Amino acid sequence: MNKEIKKKKKVVKINTYESLKALYYSGKVKPTLNKIVAELENDSENLELVLLACQCLERTKNVDELSIYADISIKLAPKIAEGYYYKGVALQQIKGKEQEALKNLNEALTLDPDNTIYLKSKARTHFLLYTDYHLPIKFAEKHRAKAEENLLKVIKLIEEKENPDYIDFLTIGDVFILVSKTIRAKKYYFKAINAYNNSDESKQNKNIYKDIIKGQNACKKLMNKVTDE
Repeated sequence: MNKEIKKKKKVVKINTYESLKALYYSGKVKPTLNKIVAELENDSENLELVLLACQCLERTKNVDELSIYADISIKLAPKIAEGYYYKGVALQQIKGKEQEALKNLNEALTLDPDNTIYLKSKARTHFLLYTDYHLPIKFAEKHRAKAEENLLKVIKLIEEKENPDYIDFLTIGDVFILVSKTIRAKKYYFKAINAYNNSDESKQNKNIYKDIIKGQNACKKLMNKVTDE
């Protein structure tokens, strides 16, 4: 009987996660987060839901809550990279916490060294330090070099992939925007849209699609700026 009860609870847990993931993929971020918080009141150690909450909080830019949930995920699973990534993302947005952000992103990359999203986020953090007016030039230059190193690795990893998906194309498009290579960025944003439209409906994350459109718009502005100059 106990085995049957455990089996049913496991099925319910999986179904709950999948339904909330589908809601999140539909673009309804805040309603998803509200439901996750309610579920976690009765199942506080559900790692999948904690990490899904982190995804939602990253999008709502609620840095304080993201940091809290990242800490929970690290405590629940210290050998899982995502928690350190989300902690890094949270700290990245707080002035003066960039070095701490890098520490967490480095930990995430120790656990998942070829994760292009983690590498892109680490590069962004180095760029933030590079553009810090108060940082001595010799240290700023080191961060510029580190940023470029991480971005080049992202490009290499994605261009060598046999079957890149729409998230890969978005990631590399964002990288080319960071280094002001607008023509190449434009190419990859178009590839991202095509890959999204051709992917299975269950794998279509509308939040990512919005990021692709946002990236395209940023690319257009940058191209227009160059033309105007």
